[in-house]
Amino acid sequence: MRDPQPKFTPQVTGRLRFLVVLGVIAVLDLLLAGCGSLDERPGSAATAARSAATALPARAATPQPPVRTATPPPVATRTPTPPPQDDSELEQSVADSRARLEKVLRSAALGGLEDILVETVALAAPSGGEQLPRATAARWLRQRASAQLRIVQFERHQHQPLIIASTQGWRALAPLSSSQLGFTLRRYAPSGAEDPDHGDWMIDVFEAE
Repeated sequence: MRDPQPKFTPQVTGRLRFLVVLGVIAVLDLLLAGCGSLDERPGSAATAARSAATALPARAATPQPPVRTATPPPVATRTPTPPPQDDSELEQSVADSRARLEKVLRSAALGGLEDILVETVALAAPSGGEQLPRATAARWLRQRASAQLRIVQFERHQHQPLIIASTQGWRALAPLSSSQLGFTLRRYAPSGAEDPDHGDWMIDVFEAE
């Protein structure tokens, strides 16, 4: 015969349940306490602090070379050029030039001739050309001058800034083969440079005929 199963009263069953619950709670407390001790190992906080303190320093920015600003070139200043003369002023200058030449040709001495000659005069002749300094050109004319000198033509060129003058009464000494001698006049500044708009009319070419 088997032993009959022990029978527990409700009071005994309740106490057993209570003891089991207490044992489970105790085990859980032990487990939780062990995990906490593992997480809070000694020295972990100090290690983190040292890691933060020994962080790599930030790299300083490499200085960039200064950017050179292009300097604009200086603006060239132009000397203002006087406006060209109108036709009336130009015609008056031509008339004044003819009067000066007529005054020089009034006598064989050719007084004031040097004032209407450029520094170097070109001589154009059938035998060839040459360059005459002012004093030599004046002497060349006086050697061939006479008391019958006169202007037969004096007019401004239509397309070029010059005057064509034709004269008569010269002695036919070589290279002249007749009594006629031509002059070309252009406008020059006091410095000796050509000034087609505002210079004085000066003889710069002899044309022997």
